[in-house]
Order: sequence, then structure tokens, then C-alpha cells
Amino acid sequence: MMDILTTLEASAFSTWLRESSTMWAYPAVLTLHTVGLAVLVGASWAVDLRVLGFAEGIPLAALARAFPVMWIGFWVNAISGAMLFAADATTKGTTLLFMSKLGLVVVGVVTIVMIRRTVYGHGEPRLGTAARALAVTSLVVWIAAIATGRWMAYI
Repeated sequence: MMDILTTLEASAFSTWLRESSTMWAYPAVLTLHTVGLAVLVGASWAVDLRVLGFAEGIPLAALARAFPVMWIGFWVNAISGAMLFAADATTKGTTLLFMSKLGLVVVGVVTIVMIRRTVYGHGEPRLGTAARALAVTSLVVWIAAIATGRWMAYI
């Protein structure tokens, strides 16, 4: 496994991304990663908070449009995250912290899919105990994923 990570990190693209002095390399990719996260988690939290009873003046049905936005944020993050990983694969790829972050992201995405099915999968949007539990889970998981991602900058 370490051979694969070393090869990835030594690639011309990874070297350019990590060592280039242009703002179009690492800083731009890191900015894209941050924006993708804001889009994904911001849209998710809007739905979560509405499911939990906040902003009742916003029709629940209108928030169904947030799910395609979440997927856009997810793919921006997946692509930019893969690029950032490649730049530092041997350090990040061998840590429990990175594996924890990936696990939290998986749980977060699964939770988004479950919220969509639970709330919007029956024609008219429905709220209930399951939807509220999923919304709380989503909020907690995304906070943990963000915190884990930030901690990675210090390893």
C-alpha cells in the first residue's frame, strides 16, 4: 500500500500541486475544497434545521431543491479532496485521522440520502421521529467531519 501512496505522491501532478508557487495550484484547490464543503454542508444543514422545526415559514417542499446542490458540493469536494490527498498521500493516507474523516463523510452522505428518502420519498414531504433523528445525526456527523479535516492540517 505504501508503494502506491509513494508513487501517487511522487507523480508530476502531485509534485506540481504541492511545490508550485502559483496560486492556481495548492491554494486554488484548497479554496475549491472549502467552497465545496460550504455548499454541501450548508445545503444539508438548511434541510436538517428545517426538519428539526427551525424556519417553519419555509415550505419543506421547497428545500427538496437543495439535494442537487448538495451533490454538486460533494463532487467538488471529492475531486478537490483527491487532488489534495495526492499531494501528501504518504502522510495523510497512513493516519487514523484521515480514515476517520473519510468514514464520517461516508456516514454524512448516507444520512443525506436517508433524509431525502424519509422526508421526500412519499410524495408530500413528511416529518417524523426518524427524520428528526437523521437530521440530528447529520448535523453531528458534519461537525465531526469538518473538525477532523481541520485537525489534519496539523499532522
